[in-house]
Amino acid sequence: MAGEVLTLDDCLAEAARNNPDLAVARAAVEKAQYARRAEYSGFLPQLSGDASTSRRGSKASDSDPSVTSDNNSFGLTAKQTLYAGGRNRAALESGSASLDSAKASLGAAQADLTYNVRDAFAGLLYVQQQIDLNRAIVARRQDNVDLIDLRYESGRENKGSLLRMQAQLKDAQAELSQAERRLGVARRQLASVLGRDEADAFSVTGTWATVAADAPASFADLMTATPERRRALANVRSARAGVKSARSGYLPDVAASASVSQSGESWMPQGEEWYVGVALSYPFFPGGRNFMDVRAAKAGVKEAEAGLSATDAALLASLEDAYASYLDAVEQVGVQESYVESAEVRAEIARSEYASGLTSFDEWDRIESDLINSRKQYLSVRRAAVVAGAKWEQAQGLSRLPE
Repeated sequence: MAGEVLTLDDCLAEAARNNPDLAVARAAVEKAQYARRAEYSGFLPQLSGDASTSRRGSKASDSDPSVTSDNNSFGLTAKQTLYAGGRNRAALESGSASLDSAKASLGAAQADLTYNVRDAFAGLLYVQQQIDLNRAIVARRQDNVDLIDLRYESGRENKGSLLRMQAQLKDAQAELSQAERRLGVARRQLASVLGRDEADAFSVTGTWATVAADAPASFADLMTATPERRRALANVRSARAGVKSARSGYLPDVAASASVSQSGESWMPQGEEWYVGVALSYPFFPGGRNFMDVRAAKAGVKEAEAGLSATDAALLASLEDAYASYLDAVEQVGVQESYVESAEVRAEIARSEYASGLTSFDEWDRIESDLINSRKQYLSVRRAAVVAGAKWEQAQGLSRLPE
């Protein structure tokens, strides 16, 4: 895979296939789906069959012959719950809430993975471009050293200026080495998010395109669609279903049953029995457990509703903060771009004036450093804007993963 070049779409597709955290969330949804289907069994008849064969022997005394008898039987039993105090329906509602919660968790996992991929992708792209920028800075610093060295040899510049230029060159070379070392770290971070075991040599390609998002009509509307809010709402539904289930302890159970069987000494046995009936059971006093179960279930509802309110407040604050941070980051890109443009023009003029003796070394050095710092800052704010945009989408629970 040496020399492999990945786009952001490539990374998102690979992460969707291989990321283990996403695989866990998908499996949880599948598990909840089967668990919910299992709750329908409470509404359907229960059928069971049985068969047995046995032989008994007896002997009155040692002189008497042994007497043996065979017993064979088989039968079929059917049972249908007619009324369970609402327990079966509550179990189905709880299963549906658990499924919705699992789907919300999957949505959150997809949004988180989308953010992690975009963040790690931006990190690697940043280091790659940082290396290119640092190489250009080293080349510029080297040109400056050569220029000062010529002026020093001709007696038009002092040794202190030459030493400062040489120190700046060493600093630029050190920053280049540091960026090259960080390249492997950034590649490993992206490989981990993609679900790769080995961080083979690969690179990424892309742009730093950022566009300020329009203000949402309502942060409250955005909040209701987030996975965290849907998960908190599912918890409330599950808790309310728990109250219904607990209240079924105060109500009777009614079930109809029927059975048919055959038994006898021979196989197939010819003796036939059948039974049809309806049974009612009612717990008059289960030691107060039903009362405590209802109280506990109601407390669970209060807990879930309080959690929903807390989630709403936190999500509103998170959405507004993420949106404001994104706008701030996009604005900084425009501001820093203006600084770079002005720094480039000033550096070109200052270099010409310094070569002509119209400006001092200190002024020229300050303008050169300002240009280099502006270019570094420009690269940083472009990365920050992309990450802030990814954070804004994550706060909304949005995913860019392919289906």
